[in-house]
Amino acid sequence: MHRICRNILPTASRIGHNSFLGTNTLSHKPATVFAVKQCISLSGPTTGYKKQAKSLHHSDVKVLQSNPFLDQINTSTLHKIPQDTLLKFELTKLPGVYASLSKWYLTLFVVMTADAGYCLAPVQFHHFTFFLATIGTGLCSCCANSLNQIAEVPYDAQMDRTRNRPLVRGVITPLHALGFSVFSGVSGVACLYYGTNLLTALLGLSNIFLYAAVYTPLKRRHWFNTWAGAVVGAIPPLMGWTAATGRIDTGAFIFAGILYAWQFPHFYALAWRRRGDYARGSYHMLPLSHPGATRYVVLSHSLALWGLCVASPFTGVTSLLFIPMSAPMNAWLTYSSLKFFRQKNSKSAQTLYRTSLYYILLLSIAICVDRKLLQIDEVKIPPNDCQLAMSNM
Repeated sequence: MHRICRNILPTASRIGHNSFLGTNTLSHKPATVFAVKQCISLSGPTTGYKKQAKSLHHSDVKVLQSNPFLDQINTSTLHKIPQDTLLKFELTKLPGVYASLSKWYLTLFVVMTADAGYCLAPVQFHHFTFFLATIGTGLCSCCANSLNQIAEVPYDAQMDRTRNRPLVRGVITPLHALGFSVFSGVSGVACLYYGTNLLTALLGLSNIFLYAAVYTPLKRRHWFNTWAGAVVGAIPPLMGWTAATGRIDTGAFIFAGILYAWQFPHFYALAWRRRGDYARGSYHMLPLSHPGATRYVVLSHSLALWGLCVASPFTGVTSLLFIPMSAPMNAWLTYSSLKFFRQKNSKSAQTLYRTSLYYILLLSIAICVDRKLLQIDEVKIPPNDCQLAMSNM
């Protein structure tokens, strides 16, 4: 049995130009010791990687600065999966592997938001167009998520949350994953183009590019990556709207704007609790480098949701009844954000994270209920070629 062990035990005795960790922003004392022990065991062709990572007093670590030595370790050949550690491939496990590559839970959420954008559009409902828009959006999401995992294998191997992903464990090869990603992307864009329109297909293609080529590498370079990721999350509702109408109207930005603003309290509540994990993966997240600014960003975007909900009736997306319907939900999220702003601990972050999940679910239901109550004259949109072909069959 071959065993490769790597111990990193730097101690920051004083804060200086070459310190491994930054200062503790609360006590202004020297940074605590940050230890990472990672051992890779290769006991056979089906063992894969066994990793253990431990941080000492990581709850006290408030700032993690970029370190060239850490970056060098992350990209070393120790994280490359040897051929003899690839697990025995079983065809029956392929659907589960593809689902994991696609981040099925995230893809499902993306599809639901795109479908909501389609249903919110004040046009006649076409079942076949809706079906192809759903399939195309889902395939584009599968493509983007797969490319993301291919690029982040050495970093996912260091994080507790991602170390069991298929590429990290060696269940399939990166080439296999790339083939699945290309197939999903081409099929998804084709479905959107032939089933809906060119604009929706271009939005789907651009979202793949933004997620895989912009957001993914930006995660390890700058904390601004969350803003780029929020744009990616806001595009699917636009895709649903354009699939139904063929154009981008003012109303299309209401639900997209809500999703954009909602992602900041939702994601930063999660990232706050997993700061140690993101530090081991060398991801530049705002809660790591600027914990104080994180609280202001969370609170400000929670307040911004009030304005978006109030503006919704004036764009024709909802009725005036939506304002009092959404008020209790916005008050709940604002209260949780304010609690997190004051307490700035993992407990309040966990409460905010759960509140954000209930918020987006209840608000989506409220919008749908309001749309059923609101009678809007349907806008006559010329059918596309696919719809004409189906009507003539």
